[in-house]
Amino acid sequence: MSASRFVRQLRNEGFLDDREDDLRLARVEELLDRWVAANQLGPRDIPVRWIVRRDQSHLLAALKAYSAVATRRPRCAVGLFAAADALGFGFVQGVPPHIYLERFDADALRELGLSAEDAGHRADAYVRVPACPEAVFRASVKRDGLPVSDILQVWLDVSRHPTRGQEQADQIRQRVLGPVIGKK
Repeated sequence: MSASRFVRQLRNEGFLDDREDDLRLARVEELLDRWVAANQLGPRDIPVRWIVRRDQSHLLAALKAYSAVATRRPRCAVGLFAAADALGFGFVQGVPPHIYLERFDADALRELGLSAEDAGHRADAYVRVPACPEAVFRASVKRDGLPVSDILQVWLDVSRHPTRGQEQADQIRQRVLGPVIGKK
């Protein structure tokens, strides 16, 4: 969507404060709640396992090395709780890491040391192919060379996650979004 159409839609739905000369959001809490609800039918998580047993630090190093090649396809980024940790806002521990991949690609998984075979019973990590890849990958940030989902994407993703996701989302809303939108 173009910026002008997006602004027009926000104005038509009453989410812009017309009393201000510059663009200022109104009814921010309602807008955020609608955004979370629209994200409810999110992507499917595909369980993956290590080819050779490793730990999460090895996975993060492999993702960093994989993404160091600028022309690398499919693109990747750390997501959900592991992304919250990488961004300094982690709150929930013990959840297997999630990896965003632009598309499901067995060769990319092998390069990361992962496989989807026999992963259904016990996943070491999860791969997520986003429905809107540009929203995930263009907004992603680098943390010491590691591609990480931005904090808004993390907030959206964890808000409906069954493993203490609402608690993590509340922490992000309080610590990051609250100061930005002016509400605790």
